Amino acid sequence: MFSWRMTRGDVLRYAIAFALMRARKIVRGLKQTLTEDKRHAVAEHVLSQLKDHGDSWRLSEEVRPKGGPTP
Repeated sequence: MFSWRMTRGDVLRYAIAFALMRARKIVRGLKQTLTEDKRHAVAEHVLSQLKDHGDSWRLSEEVRPKGGPTP
């Protein structure tokens, strides 16, 4: 059985990368959309910066999935 374990940091990283798909509309002077690799690099950098400041968000803590089928 496949079990997917995600941390708070994983969820935040995914949310940031997803939100950056529309960055061109927000960032003035951005001529093109960010590539998937660039979006994930930015998201990883954001998490790194948050962890460097004490990680009060408990980004390494595992999260439980909400909704969906339960085992």
